[in-house]
Amino acid sequence: MRRLAATVTVLTLELEGQPFGMVATAVCSLALEPPSILACINKSAFLHDEFAGCTRFGLNILAVNQQEIVRRFADPDLRACRFQGIELETVSEKVPLIAGSQAALVCSARNMVDYASHSILIGEVEETRVEPEISPLLYVDGNLAFHTNGTVRNSVCGRA
Repeated sequence: MRRLAATVTVLTLELEGQPFGMVATAVCSLALEPPSILACINKSAFLHDEFAGCTRFGLNILAVNQQEIVRRFADPDLRACRFQGIELETVSEKVPLIAGSQAALVCSARNMVDYASHSILIGEVEETRVEPEISPLLYVDGNLAFHTNGTVRNSVCGRA
C-alpha cells in the first residue's frame, strides 16, 4: 500500500473557539448525489473523538507549496502551534479552512463507521473553495511527493 499515492489533506474543526486539525491521507470522494466524501481516522488519533462527535468539519486538500503545514500537523510535539502563522478562512458555522489549499470543503458530518483500528467519517459537502491551479501535494512510499511534467517526484523536504 506504500505505492498507493494519496493527496495530502488536513481535516479541521473548531472547538471552543479554537481551530484544530489533523493530517489525513485516506480520503476520497464517496458519491456525487449528494456530494460526499469519506475520511479514515485512526481510533488512537488525538482528535478521533472530536471528529466522531462533530457536526461540521473542513477538508483541506493541500498544494505542493504547503509541505511545512504537513510537518507541523503530523508532529504531536507541535500540537500547540499547528495553526501559528497559517492564514485561515472561517466560513459558515465556524469551520476553519486553510487559505491557499488547492481546494477546501466544508462538510456536514453524516455518519461514523467503525472498522478495525479506524473510523470512517462520512461527510456531505456543503461548500467548496477551489484554486485555479492544480498542484497536489502527494504522499507515497513514506514520503511527500509532487507532480511535475507528468512525473511524480519525491519532495526535497523528505519524509512527512
